[in-house]
Amino acid sequence: KKYIQPFVNAHSYPFLPAMAASSILRRTLLNTADRAGFTTPYSVRLHCLKVIQRPIQPSIATRNFRSTPAVKMIAKSHFLDTSGETDPVWIHTEPYSKRPQFEPLTENFKTDVCVVGSGIAGISVSYELIQRGVNVIMLEARDIMSGESGEFPLSQKSIQQLDNDLAGRTSGHLSSGIDSGFVELASKRGQDGAQMAVDSHTYAINRVGEISKELGIECEYRQLPGYDISQFEKGQDGHEDDVKEFKEEVKKMNELGIKASYKEGFAIRGWDGKIDQRDAVTYSGQATFHPTKYLLGVLKWLTQQPNFKCFTRSRVMSVQEKGLLSKEVKVSTESGHTITCVNAVEATCVPLQKLSVVAEMAFFRTYCIAMRVPKGSIEDCLLYDSKDPYHYIRFTACDEKDDYLIIGGGDHKVGQESEDGRYAELESWVRDRFTQAGSVDYRWSGQIFEPIDYTAFIGKNQGQSHIYICTGDFGNGLTHGVIA
Repeated sequence: KKYIQPFVNAHSYPFLPAMAASSILRRTLLNTADRAGFTTPYSVRLHCLKVIQRPIQPSIATRNFRSTPAVKMIAKSHFLDTSGETDPVWIHTEPYSKRPQFEPLTENFKTDVCVVGSGIAGISVSYELIQRGVNVIMLEARDIMSGESGEFPLSQKSIQQLDNDLAGRTSGHLSSGIDSGFVELASKRGQDGAQMAVDSHTYAINRVGEISKELGIECEYRQLPGYDISQFEKGQDGHEDDVKEFKEEVKKMNELGIKASYKEGFAIRGWDGKIDQRDAVTYSGQATFHPTKYLLGVLKWLTQQPNFKCFTRSRVMSVQEKGLLSKEVKVSTESGHTITCVNAVEATCVPLQKLSVVAEMAFFRTYCIAMRVPKGSIEDCLLYDSKDPYHYIRFTACDEKDDYLIIGGGDHKVGQESEDGRYAELESWVRDRFTQAGSVDYRWSGQIFEPIDYTAFIGKNQGQSHIYICTGDFGNGLTHGVIA
């Protein structure tokens, strides 16, 4: 926490091997960076892994170090495919082998707009620009869609989870809800600010449906109801307090144009466990989809357009405005090549800057598992409880017999807690409420960046005229990416 986060946030990656004077320290740095959700450059990672593979001297290995989890070796190909150690459920029907391959950047180019990042924000921005006749070059540090967008769901509460470079580690729900709640959002941003947030996320939910229809993309897109329930059972002390807050939220949601109501005694179909958490806020206009299928469909269309180019395994090291009167932007890569453009978009979860916006966000890790359930046995919906961090569920296709129930939660600040017990807690929560739940087939985690004022940073970067950013998704990354 003390040493790694500052230099990783500042993108001082070259210092990683130099700081690690011993194989033990290299092991610790790499493991901590992975657990914190940071992705080190490929060349640095290979250097560290190479050293870790060397035999450790007995005199060092037998010292009384505090016990730490063993470092698992990450295959070179897997690191290029995804930002996490494990794979998300989205590869069940769309394996990495189905993703298109692009060449690295090997020469300098000039273009109208350079988009950095190939997650939902990068692909969405590219799509909207290409539709308007703009020339676009998209750059990706690893392989296409290797970040967060492919690993979490789209919903009013998890809009934050589809970050700019999140195409693989999202939970896949599209929602107009905000984690802070609408009452708190309005108190922080005012009624007009809260209305703008609702309208923007509603636009994004509908826009995904429009684009998937226009391009003929079969991505399981469907509009669904959302349900908020108390974390407490009926009769417990906290249940009535939650109900009181629910009723205030319902009033504010309706003021903002979301059709919502409080229903006493409501329970979703298929909840057959003994735990009784009936009573819910119900609201319409939410959606879910398969993010990988959707993004692959849009990307397929993009590759057919003459004004679009994409280069992968081309890590961007700087994005800078040059010139006094007529400014241009220079996007420089690790390999020494440059894209010169009129405007640049950093669709990269965290923008390339040392402090500023980065210092205005908190960093969290969130967890998901996918469990088999008999097809149609549980109502297809988006469900959230009031716990902090809350549990949330949604569904995606598995096979002819089963669907996957995706449950997420267990969030914690990066570098301050471990993942121990998080997946087990999620599984236990499901089995206590849905007795028909079967095997756990997928486990994965992803990164959340939470801004201090509950709204994402989307627009011109501070002090810049031609550089744009999209970050601070706090669980609403999928819709934020489309909004951008």
